[in-house]
Amino acid sequence: MPNPLRYAVVLWWVVALLLLLETAAMWSGQHDLIEQLMRTDGLPAGQAEQRASAMLLEHSVFGVLLALAYLASGVLLYQRRAWGRIAMTGFALLHVLMVFATGTVIGVQALLLVLGLVAAVLMWRPASTDWLTGER
Repeated sequence: MPNPLRYAVVLWWVVALLLLLETAAMWSGQHDLIEQLMRTDGLPAGQAEQRASAMLLEHSVFGVLLALAYLASGVLLYQRRAWGRIAMTGFALLHVLMVFATGTVIGVQALLLVLGLVAAVLMWRPASTDWLTGER
C-alpha cells in the first residue's frame, strides 16, 4: 500500500474516533444543552429536556453511523478494494453536507472537515489510484 493511501486511511480513522469522542462529549454536556434551550428558546424544562434528548440522539445516530462507515471503508481500502474509496468519498460528502446544513463549522467540526479534506486528497493521489486498480 502506498504511503499516501496509508496516511489517508489513518486520517479517516482519526476522523471516526473524533466523531465518537464528540458524540460522547455531547451526551456529557446534556444538562448544559437543556439550560441553553431554556434560556435561548424560552422552553419550559420538560420541553427543553425532550428537545435536547432528540437532538443528541439524532447527532449520535449520524455520528456513530459515519464513524462505522469510515472505519469499514478504511478496511476495504487496506484490502485493495477500489470501491471502498468511492464509498468513503460518498460518506465524506454526506458528512460535509450535514455539517454545512447545521450552519456551525467551528471547533471539532472544522477540524474534522480539514482532516477529511486532507485524507480525500491523499486517497485520490495517482499512487493510490494505481495501487487500488492493480497497476502497481
